[in-house]
Amino acid sequence: MKVRFHLFLTLMVMLPFGLMAQSPVGTWQMSVPDENGKMTPLKVEIAEGGAYTLDFGADGVIDTKGKYTVEGGKMTIQDTEGSECTAQGVYTFKVEGDTLTMTRVSDSCAGRGGPNGVMTMMRG
Repeated sequence: MKVRFHLFLTLMVMLPFGLMAQSPVGTWQMSVPDENGKMTPLKVEIAEGGAYTLDFGADGVIDTKGKYTVEGGKMTIQDTEGSECTAQGVYTFKVEGDTLTMTRVSDSCAGRGGPNGVMTMMRG
């Protein structure tokens, strides 16, 4: 009985650390093709509180702003400024080490999520 209590207590103490590891909050980088197929760096800032920004070209200029919510292992995103498409997109997401992978569940914004519906970003 005592062993179970200690295991339960350890789990309760460690649970918040496990949940933090799955948080998408942070600075992420990836490359995306431009209209000519040339790969362009993209810097993504995902903030606490449900906001994100996109910096195409990683030149310090915010090109798109948006909002997001996280529920379970899914993230709902919606561009609010700087984008022609403001529909919501739903993605599953996984954070493993310094990698954030978002996989499209549904999104009517053409091009968002790439041709295969998977975005892989590196922390940085």
